[in-house]
Amino acid sequence: MTSVPIPPELLLVLAVWLLLWHPVHRLLLHLTTWCFDRGAFRATLVLSRILERLPLAAWMRPLLRRVELYAHSALGHTETAVSGARDLALHARADACLPCANCAINLFINAGLYLEALDIERGWQGPSNPPEPSAAHAWALVRFNLVEAVYNLGSWEAASARLSNLEATARGDAFLWNFFPVQRAWILAHTGRGEDALNALAQVDWRRLPRLYRSEAHFARAASLLAVHRYEEARREVHTGLKHALRVSSTRNGLFLLGRIALAEGHPEEALRFFEAGAAHPYQGQGGDGLLAWGDGLAALGRHDEAREAWRLVLTRDKQSGAASRAASRLGLHRPVSEEEGDAKVGT
Repeated sequence: MTSVPIPPELLLVLAVWLLLWHPVHRLLLHLTTWCFDRGAFRATLVLSRILERLPLAAWMRPLLRRVELYAHSALGHTETAVSGARDLALHARADACLPCANCAINLFINAGLYLEALDIERGWQGPSNPPEPSAAHAWALVRFNLVEAVYNLGSWEAASARLSNLEATARGDAFLWNFFPVQRAWILAHTGRGEDALNALAQVDWRRLPRLYRSEAHFARAASLLAVHRYEEARREVHTGLKHALRVSSTRNGLFLLGRIALAEGHPEEALRFFEAGAAHPYQGQGGDGLLAWGDGLAALGRHDEAREAWRLVLTRDKQSGAASRAASRLGLHRPVSEEEGDAKVGT
């Protein structure tokens, strides 16, 4: 008995039929988000390009677009991510789409566009009262993520006040409540309260942190240890964070943090190697504090011309940051912005 070969035309018809079938679309979309969550960003983009060409249901397209832009941002394709964020911000305002607003905010912050991120919030009343659970969660995420925009502008007290205002909301959201101590610890560590920061991090259930952001939690603990001069432990924590790093921005941030630790420990030459590696890293968004510290390390060694070049990089790469104001002051361009002035600028 001989088998009858399947005509190639029939296989083609079957493949086309499958690609037009909505359950297959949902499966592919789920696979796309699964790849993103596990840091397979290039696979995410390949799948998104396939899905873009299919007749997707209307609700799928905004989700697909957000995942695609997050993947671009994670890979360091900053211009592409920012261009998409501007479109998302317009869509979010026009259609009151909170997930799109939140995505645009994250993309803007990752690109160092903190004012653009905060502008999305202005004039937005939030979800209706009482809100739908999904809308309440999305609105809480919007306000939570904007805390980062505020402290990157140099307004640590305003950021702390914003975070405190969210505490009651965060308690009712398991995802947010597990991240809440990480954000609080980052602020405490950078305002000289390292022991309080470490106590806050003791509340984190590390097993429930999404792998995409696990490195940032380790970096927050490293910054807390740095604040209390436990340098060796801080260094080990950064290396642990680098092992978990999936986004290119996380790797660069870890290099700068290692430089700050070495500088604080009194090893300027070692610190400069980390700062130089961070500055040369392909991801060049944000990073003003690291570049500023690089310049300070160079100045401490008497390499003043190189220090000025590092400070100028702050103005180029992270021009909206509080670090940019301090770099401008070191360059004699203007006086630094005080904490009170920064708080008044961004509000609480």
